[in-house]
Amino acid sequence: MAYSIADEDPTKKEIIDPPDVLDQKLDQLAEWIRNAKHFIVFTGAGVSTSTGIPDFRSSMNTILPTGPGVWELRDHPGAKRSPTIRTVSLVKAIPSVTHMALVELARRNLLHFVVSQNIDGLHLRSGLPLSLISEVHGNSNLEICKNCHTKYFRDFQTRTAIKDHDHQTTRKCTNCSSTLYDSIINFGESISQQEFDTSFEHAEKADVCLVLGSSILVPPAAYVPQRVSEHGGKLAIGNLQLTSSAPLAQLNIHALCDDLMRGLMAKLDISIPDWELHRRVRVIIQKQRITIMGLDVDQDISYTLFSRARIRVRQGTLSKYESKQLTGRESIEHKIPINDSTGNMDVYIDLHWQGNYNEPMYTLQTRLTDSIKDVHLFYNPQLRVWREQ
Repeated sequence: MAYSIADEDPTKKEIIDPPDVLDQKLDQLAEWIRNAKHFIVFTGAGVSTSTGIPDFRSSMNTILPTGPGVWELRDHPGAKRSPTIRTVSLVKAIPSVTHMALVELARRNLLHFVVSQNIDGLHLRSGLPLSLISEVHGNSNLEICKNCHTKYFRDFQTRTAIKDHDHQTTRKCTNCSSTLYDSIINFGESISQQEFDTSFEHAEKADVCLVLGSSILVPPAAYVPQRVSEHGGKLAIGNLQLTSSAPLAQLNIHALCDDLMRGLMAKLDISIPDWELHRRVRVIIQKQRITIMGLDVDQDISYTLFSRARIRVRQGTLSKYESKQLTGRESIEHKIPINDSTGNMDVYIDLHWQGNYNEPMYTLQTRLTDSIKDVHLFYNPQLRVWREQ
């Protein structure tokens, strides 16, 4: 059957390197990264399995916490995941140790680019800047206008179509009113030329490439690590199974992605940060009209973050105005029917979120004066608290 691996295929066999072997390989990889001029990482579904998102190809007896891959179950009619297996939806998954390790390597300018085959959006949600990643198969939270090329991030999955090659969504572009499309690339479809060009630009520059959690079987993305090897760069492949690209690699590391990255970061003497959900909110006040919008943290791309909002105006302890619940997709706009000539009234904006991580309401406070203010909010899902920066 298309895109599946036959049961007798040796690439289905999962391998775990003995501790001493893994230690030696990570020593070598750490040395490469320390000395690299342009280090890139190529990621597949294996970096997200520890978050509760199943992969595609893992066998029926896999050691992964998510159980057999999606295609593996499809090829075994009647087979089901064990009821003890934990899986989550893409929008509720919490970035893994691997995701956060890559964020920290990028922050320290040791990692220069990530090429990902994943559509789960976890690299961006983990805090990796949009400018440092190419999501070659799309992002389930991103939809685009093919007419004016405007992009929209959503805090929900954008796909509404049923047929594989139908990508229209139920929403319209606010700039030109054209139909929007999800950004997911299914099998048999061409990847974005921009994503393709950017990925191979970094492959050409890379002197070290680390593959994490990918079988490296799906072209043209699979050509990225191959290209690094072809022009003389160092290639390390981290995957439970032996890949068809194994002969091209100087290092084949067999371990769970999180175990590999924990060991690697220890070798580099770098701590892996805990994850916080980062949200950017822009508040515009002009002539008593208030506009509230979510934006990508790295670029000025609209991000639908709120389910609703409420605006209150106070002068000291005295309530001057309170709106009804307000809604809006790209932005929430509201005209306040009062004029503050004194400049000493405060606006309180109660923000209610999509709630994928059980985020509590957060109240922003600002002066009722003409202004444009960007607020960066960080949410700790363990403590369920926000902090403002």
